[in-house]
Amino acid sequence: MSDLVSKDRGFAGLILLRLLMASWRVDYRRPPGGRTGRPRGRPVLYCLWHARQLPLMLSHRREGITTLISLHRDGDYVAKVAKLLGFSVVRGSSTRGGAAALKRMASVLRSGTDCAITPDGPRGPAFKAKPGLVLISRLGRRPAVPIAASGCPALVFGSWDSFRLPLPFARMTIVEGRPIPPSPPRMTPEQAALHVEREMARVTGMADFLACTQGRLFERVAGAAGRMLGFAAQAALIGRPGNERLERRGIVPSRSDRPVVLHGSSAGEVNGILPLAGHLASRGLPVHLTCFTPAGREAVSRSGLPGSFLPLDSPVFVERFLESTAPRALVIAETEIWPNLLMGALLRSVPCIAVNARLSESSLRNYRLLAGRRIGRLLSCFCAIQCRTPGDAERFESLGVDPSVIEVTGDTKALRDPGDPPAGWSSRFSGCGPVIVAGSTRPGEERAVALASRKAGLFPVIAPRHLERLGEVADLLRSEGLRTKLWSEGGPASGGDCILLDERGILARLYGCADVAFVGGTIAPFGGHNVMEPLLRGVPVVVGPSHGSFEALVQEGVRIGAVRVADEDGLADAFHAMASCGLDRSIIRSLGASGGREALDRFVAALALAGIVI
Repeated sequence: MSDLVSKDRGFAGLILLRLLMASWRVDYRRPPGGRTGRPRGRPVLYCLWHARQLPLMLSHRREGITTLISLHRDGDYVAKVAKLLGFSVVRGSSTRGGAAALKRMASVLRSGTDCAITPDGPRGPAFKAKPGLVLISRLGRRPAVPIAASGCPALVFGSWDSFRLPLPFARMTIVEGRPIPPSPPRMTPEQAALHVEREMARVTGMADFLACTQGRLFERVAGAAGRMLGFAAQAALIGRPGNERLERRGIVPSRSDRPVVLHGSSAGEVNGILPLAGHLASRGLPVHLTCFTPAGREAVSRSGLPGSFLPLDSPVFVERFLESTAPRALVIAETEIWPNLLMGALLRSVPCIAVNARLSESSLRNYRLLAGRRIGRLLSCFCAIQCRTPGDAERFESLGVDPSVIEVTGDTKALRDPGDPPAGWSSRFSGCGPVIVAGSTRPGEERAVALASRKAGLFPVIAPRHLERLGEVADLLRSEGLRTKLWSEGGPASGGDCILLDERGILARLYGCADVAFVGGTIAPFGGHNVMEPLLRGVPVVVGPSHGSFEALVQEGVRIGAVRVADEDGLADAFHAMASCGLDRSIIRSLGASGGREALDRFVAALALAGIVI
């Protein structure tokens, strides 16, 4: 009689569950290769978190899947429900009957039957994968597929796993990841389990993001804005070179080698990721560099590595680019957050890593204003966000990014030494006295720097951030009575009062000709540009008060006497003091190089966590 009552209760529970699922609005997101599973000719081992199993049991019912359920008392009811939903059941866990259950699951998987496992069950810790899933996949010779479901609204129970029950008529999102091969190269079961765990975190984060109202709205708004951008771009690109028109629309040569795509917006950001790209290429891993500005494209071309413009952030252009390159990973520098690109990559199960990540207070306020904490949820799906400074890490966390993916690694720009300037460059300044190179200057800075330099007895070389401003800057300086020459004109600098740098790609080496450097974007409120470049040449630096992008490095430089902070009124005194500071150049160089090697090591570790071992 008790068996009949139990069976009746099981059927009643099943009916309620079926009615619950019938009320859900389900959005199933799958990778480009399509859904997996034996009914679709692709047997796999599904991996899902214990807290999210109910919606997936309902969505994959009657597909002949064998699932591993513990021998504990709470597993008895789950096993009964699973059988009523058409699942086969193997009983066992890490604490009871684990070895026999693992062998049985591997045998079933090897026979071509789909299997499913909750690698953090039956008692946790929650969201931590155990190596057993990797052993089942290897012995069963089938790939593991991370899969997650999220519903909004949902009840969250106070159990060890924070079990979630989507409410009736909830909007449900299911995200299926890319199959992970059963034997990742040179990875222990523990390392492979960490890789699967990170992928499970990604699909879970994407499911949570897309299930909530804010996430869906963000996707729609970003898509609509991108489509409008695409229409406008057709007209805006008419006057651009042919290769740029194609690349901005995502039309690039197809790659069959699945490269690591590394993106930096401008020449400075590209130079910052070149050491990483070179490291990967030297070990036989294919790479593809992208950028956004023409100066960045020139830097990509000079590198000798394959590359292109990043497509404009239109869904059509982005999809075309991702289809052609088929990246095995996407690496973005600093704060290159393009919503359609990131969502497209993450939904394709492309591991994403941010390097040299920075987030200023003004950018933080803007992101909060435009998107609240939605951007934080999206960035939480990254394998790693590798920040330059602790302050950047704190700001990313305050944006809502999961702290587990944030780490402080320093700046990879310290790995790229452009080399000393040719001897002929220094000879051009013969008879000019001490030289100051002012790099990446912004509107409002050139006049102040030039006049303060002359007052301090220094010969100024000014490199505007944007070369299209050269005429404007030259006219401004001439109106102050300064005889201005262009670097490209050649000849000795002594025939003028100031030189304007009108060639791209030489600023980092030209700093080596200076007795002192000024870094722009620090008097104008832009947060500062690359302080590291002059420091790597052993040159003392002056910056304005707006240097938040390099706060930690500036503070350390001030401490040892290699950097001085001054407002516009105090520039002349600061220039004079730093030109005669007498600090050993090797000490300044070591400051610029600090953290570079650690940044590279942590980057390689992040790739390994994403399953890319080099």
